Amino acid sequence: MKKKLAKILEDTLDLCLKEGYLRQMPLPEFVIEIPNNPDHGNFATNLAMTLAKGQKNSPQNIAEIIIQHLVDHDHFILKAEIGGAGFINFFVATEQWYDLLSQIITLRDDYGRNSLGKGEKIMVEFVSANPTGPLHLGHGRGAALGDSLCRILDFSGYDVSREFYINDGGQQINILGESIYSRWRQISDPSYPFPEDGYQGDYIHELALEIAKETKLENLDIHDAIDLLTELGKDKMLNEIKKDLANFRVNFDLWYKESDLYSSGKIDRAIKLIEKRDLLFEKDGALWIRTSSFGDDKDRVIRKKDGEFTYFATDVSYHFDKWKRGFRKVINIWGADHHGYVNRVKAALMAEGIPDGWLDVLLIQLVKLWQGGAEVKMSKRSGRYVPLRELVDDVGVDAVRFVFLSKDHTSPLDFDIDLVKRKDSENPVYYVQYAHARICSIFRKAAKENIQLPEHPGSILQRLVLDEEIALIRKMAEFPSLVKEIACALEPHRLTYYLTELAGSFHRYYNRHRVISDDKNLSQARLFLSLGVKILIKNGLSLLGVSAPEKM
Repeated sequence: MKKKLAKILEDTLDLCLKEGYLRQMPLPEFVIEIPNNPDHGNFATNLAMTLAKGQKNSPQNIAEIIIQHLVDHDHFILKAEIGGAGFINFFVATEQWYDLLSQIITLRDDYGRNSLGKGEKIMVEFVSANPTGPLHLGHGRGAALGDSLCRILDFSGYDVSREFYINDGGQQINILGESIYSRWRQISDPSYPFPEDGYQGDYIHELALEIAKETKLENLDIHDAIDLLTELGKDKMLNEIKKDLANFRVNFDLWYKESDLYSSGKIDRAIKLIEKRDLLFEKDGALWIRTSSFGDDKDRVIRKKDGEFTYFATDVSYHFDKWKRGFRKVINIWGADHHGYVNRVKAALMAEGIPDGWLDVLLIQLVKLWQGGAEVKMSKRSGRYVPLRELVDDVGVDAVRFVFLSKDHTSPLDFDIDLVKRKDSENPVYYVQYAHARICSIFRKAAKENIQLPEHPGSILQRLVLDEEIALIRKMAEFPSLVKEIACALEPHRLTYYLTELAGSFHRYYNRHRVISDDKNLSQARLFLSLGVKILIKNGLSLLGVSAPEKM
């Protein structure tokens, strides 16, 4: 609908410029929005305000000129009014809403799909948890965010690739092997010391028992045993991560190993490229990169004086490899504790000749778990935390994904276990899913009463005359624009708001009006209306990775 109105305004402005009603000037950027107050129309635009300076005229006068010369051959606009400050408010002809509902019913799963991305290659790297422990709630929030973004970007015409970066080297992996070894030794010798910085979770003890059953460790010296336990422990943890993500409806196109950067020589090649750009220097025996020349607060070490590469070197090389693989946009989802790391990575990429803006980093805030009115305390140091798998097993994938996506990722999230177990309107995911299930139930009742829908709605939709019915269609009309806005702003939480509002509008409508009655044509019209809502809820939930049940 916005697209139609934008075309009318562009044609109108073109006419006004050609005929001399307005001075010649380039078409300015303008906004079409949905007013908060329905008395102000279905849509409003600031076009007259954006023209005022170039036209040397008041927005009100310009708005009057535009309204007088609207190019509306299809009678899309019922009426147009001048609002405060020069906004133009548009009321859309009722027939247009009927046409839109027909379009939704025809397009079904493809309603809202668009070509915004034009096939551009885009990568989303998310989760990328160290294979040293189970996925926790923070990883789960990042998984839900990343996967939903991928679904929305794909729906918007991008060529999307999902990637998980495996940190399979470095000190944290060595500590994993040492922790497992100590727990294995403690089976026979409880006094055997545990590494001060070792991983404390019960899963380490379970890994030790599992590996000990499969492998003879007694004949190995301590170093060989730790090396073996490091590799086996890492592989087992990675397999558990993959299982948990698959169960969470998250799949990746590529699992990229950090170790491959070393074995392939990609780190050396990336550093040589920076060297060619004269952006490396040596100081205190270490090799530094001049990231301060590109907005970083100071220069950074990429190779220590002992000859070892820093984590920064591997991260920079990994991102340069993304660029070499042809991705023209990359989105990373990191924990909020990486805030200070963003600028230095972007600065290093610019040092390699990669344009500013190529990398977007979304930082996700913490998740707090509540049960029985109290916060479930978690501590990484002591190894006490709720794994993602445990929460999913308790309340289900749908509830976890929907709640994780119910708030902007930049804000902390409270997850109330008791709330999402309730089967009422207070439970946000239940409220939305129940609207879909309710409509399915309505159609089952219609089938029992032998009320069938024709292939095309046709004139039947003209029986939808209630304000609530037109308001429901108007709400459905927002979906395509919303999907585009989410794809641009990377804000999938807005979809949960939309679905909650749509479901609420339908529940209220259903509670006041009978869908199936003795009036066959009215019943059919309201069934078509209900079908439109059902399609929208299913499409929206699908983009969130949440199911749309037919019975609840």
